[in-house]
Amino acid sequence: MPLKPEYKVTLLGAGGVGKSALTLRIISGQFTPSYNPTIEDYYRHDTNVEGVGQCIVEILDTAGTEQFASMRQLYINSGDAFALVYAIDNLDSFLEVKEIYQQLVEMKKPEELLVILVGNKCDLKSKRTVSTQEGIQAATQMKKCPFLETSAKDGTNVEEFFNTLVAAVDKKARGDEKDGRRSFRLGSRATGKRGRSRSQPDLRKHNSVDFQMRPGESAARKCVIL
Repeated sequence: MPLKPEYKVTLLGAGGVGKSALTLRIISGQFTPSYNPTIEDYYRHDTNVEGVGQCIVEILDTAGTEQFASMRQLYINSGDAFALVYAIDNLDSFLEVKEIYQQLVEMKKPEELLVILVGNKCDLKSKRTVSTQEGIQAATQMKKCPFLETSAKDGTNVEEFFNTLVAAVDKKARGDEKDGRRSFRLGSRATGKRGRSRSQPDLRKHNSVDFQMRPGESAARKCVIL
């Protein structure tokens, strides 16, 4: 039986924006309302992604608290693709993902980046401090990366953002194989296993993906890979 491709997806952002809640929603389909600061959680998720098929996605849920910010260099070195997560009710978290993106650019060439910008907690409409348009503008400045507003609580766009990122990694991996470069690992089957990350430098290179909206469309409903 052919071994499945494996891809690494890393969630980066400030503490309390819902990175762990998004990860658990992806893995289990459930929402956990309690907040416990994460140092680092690692999952291997055996899944079927539309347009990709069966694959194993290693999801790294990273520390968001300031004292662990120095670990981001390791996260960036080991990741294939990155979800930059902020909360729509927290302006500081929005500003922080912009800083994280600059760190990504400094450590990787912009054309090598696979990034999606995620505005989480879109269910908190009455508490919004970051507009959808501000998210769109930030995504445009980030090499026109995809942008979605999500809710780990009610599941809005969680599957969409995850599938978008995995599909982009898969597309790049297949392109690299055609060019004679091996850009993903093959491994054994695993499902939703949690543990400490085995972070290792990753020399695989990836292209950016484009974001486009039609006039009048809501970013909470639309994300297009070109």
